[in-house]
Amino acid sequence: IVGAEQVFYKALLEATVYAHVPIEPAPSDRIRFIQFIRPDNGQTVLPFFSEREQAEVAAAGRVAIMAMAGRRLFELTRGATLMLNPNRDQLTFYPPEVGALLEGRPLGAFTKETLGANEQVGACPPSVSTDALVLVLRGLYEREPSVRAGYLVEVHRGSDNSDVFLLLTLVVTKGNDERMVQLTSLELSSVPPPLALPVTMTCVLPDEPLPELCHCGIQFYGT
Repeated sequence: IVGAEQVFYKALLEATVYAHVPIEPAPSDRIRFIQFIRPDNGQTVLPFFSEREQAEVAAAGRVAIMAMAGRRLFELTRGATLMLNPNRDQLTFYPPEVGALLEGRPLGAFTKETLGANEQVGACPPSVSTDALVLVLRGLYEREPSVRAGYLVEVHRGSDNSDVFLLLTLVVTKGNDERMVQLTSLELSSVPPPLALPVTMTCVLPDEPLPELCHCGIQFYGT
């Protein structure tokens, strides 16, 4: 799956994509793109589309459409948060991810899973070295004021406790969990050497109770 994702990102850079621009002509030395504010978290994003038909439906005749290679769009809009096919796929690219794609670095990959409310698991402080992991994550979260605290705990799961992973719990302000999951995944892909255990991540709000599992591990970050 991870390999398929990287193939998709490479193809996206080479494909023709479509973005909205104002109908009014822009100065000759610049391009202005249309952005919108996400209703779910208040973030400003720049929409773009893999098909002209999608772009036309979203434009509804109110804005113009510009076509260009995906790489060119990413280069012109560095610093912005982009969303591919906002009315269908809603795939978000944050500025650090855009930079990684343009530099040929892989993006982080993650899948979603659910830990049952009544599922019994074992928990303890990490038994493997987490120095490199903590160094990378602290560097990221010190730049992200939405992150209030970070915890690491080693979890043993399954009937014989053979499913072992690190649970990373972040205390994150409302509306920023998606962003921090993606940026954390990107940072995890750069941790040297490869992590001894896989990492599972969860986010909680500052006013929510801290999961009991966190008390079995370590707090590696706090503001």
